[in-house]
Amino acid sequence: MIRNLLVSILFFATACVGIAQADSIAKVVALSGSPKAGDRTLSEGSAIFEHDKISVGSGNVQILFVDGTKLVIGPGSSLVVEKFLMRGSGTAEKVSINALRGTFRFITGKSAKKAYDIKTANATIGIRGTGFDFWVKGDTGVAVHDGSVRLCNLTKSCVSLNAGCDLGIAQNNNSHELFENKKANGLTRKLPYAVDQRPLDKHFWLNIGACKQFTAFDPGNQGSSGKEPKPQRDVGGDNGGGECGEGGCPE
Repeated sequence: MIRNLLVSILFFATACVGIAQADSIAKVVALSGSPKAGDRTLSEGSAIFEHDKISVGSGNVQILFVDGTKLVIGPGSSLVVEKFLMRGSGTAEKVSINALRGTFRFITGKSAKKAYDIKTANATIGIRGTGFDFWVKGDTGVAVHDGSVRLCNLTKSCVSLNAGCDLGIAQNNNSHELFENKKANGLTRKLPYAVDQRPLDKHFWLNIGACKQFTAFDPGNQGSSGKEPKPQRDVGGDNGGGECGEGGCPE
């Protein structure tokens, strides 16, 4: 009888572990500072689950989802992973993220374009298989490095943004693209990784060369060559823009 009880307890414990593992939708690849998911302090390799509210003080957290999607949550930032529904073959049927405040980087994975849904307090970000940086600080701004994005405010005023560092902003009354000084100010003040992505693991790098002409960032700060090192092989298989091609990431 005792033996049967022990077997039952072991079976129950194993089943619980299996359920917890099945519920994991992502893992932490790299981080700095002490980011949290709810009341859990995250570390490298930590599991991320649906409905997690992830918050960062100083530093950042870099997350790889099971479909290859990559997400960076920057300093002073928080978001909620509202839904992540797998459909098989390593792809997701629905990836829904509510970005609450701060600065972020998002790189699509293997899932269909229509699977992704990113919203903020005043905007939605429609994704076209892409890699981009965005901020949520009263308004919402997006800088596109790869692919394209459609940024809309809540009144359905929209702006289409393309690779090459198009920068757009969604405000309460309209959405529009930024140019010249306003573009430079947006990049340097609100999108740190569009200016200098060295704080990130190289798997989360994008081709930010087109943004540098609009900023005061000195590429010589990146080393004696003045160039960013070539990104490593993608950690998550197929992706929507996390690599810069055979020539690496240009200045």
